[in-house]
Amino acid sequence: MLKKMIKHIFIYISLLICIGCNNNIVGTSGICDDCVLELSIPELTMDESNYYHLEFNEDYIQTFAKLEAYVGIGYAYLGWESDTEHCVEMWNHTECSDVVNPVSYSGSDGIANQMIGVYQEHIGDTINVYCGYYDNYGEQYLNTIRIIIDE
Repeated sequence: MLKKMIKHIFIYISLLICIGCNNNIVGTSGICDDCVLELSIPELTMDESNYYHLEFNEDYIQTFAKLEAYVGIGYAYLGWESDTEHCVEMWNHTECSDVVNPVSYSGSDGIANQMIGVYQEHIGDTINVYCGYYDNYGEQYLNTIRIIIDE
C-alpha cells in the first residue's frame, strides 16, 4: 500500500514538473493594445502614390536617409530588409550587401530608427523596404515603405 502511494505521489509530482499548472501550455496569450507598425521617412517628401523620393547627392559615393518605425512599445526587436543590394567585386569574389541595415530596437518611446544607404547605380530604382517584428504574444506586424531614388 505504501509503495503504491509513493508511486502515485511520484507520478503526480513528475506531471506537475513536466506540464505545470498553467492553463495555457503554449505560452502567454493576449492582445497587445499598443502594438502597431507605422513606417515613415520624416526628412523626405511623399508623393500622392505614397512613394518617398530620395535625391541622390552626386558629391558623395553614397546617399543616406533615416527610416523611422513607430511600434508603440519599448524595446521591440525589428527586422529590416529590402529588395535592393549593392555588390562589390574584389579578388574574384563578389560581396553583396543590402542597402538597409538588418536590425534595430525601439526605444522606450516606441520608435526605432534605421538607415538606408544607396549608391549611384540605384538612381532611377524604386526600393521596397520591408520591416517587421513580433510582440510579446507572438503576433507578427509587417509593413513596407517604397523609395524612389531620384537624380
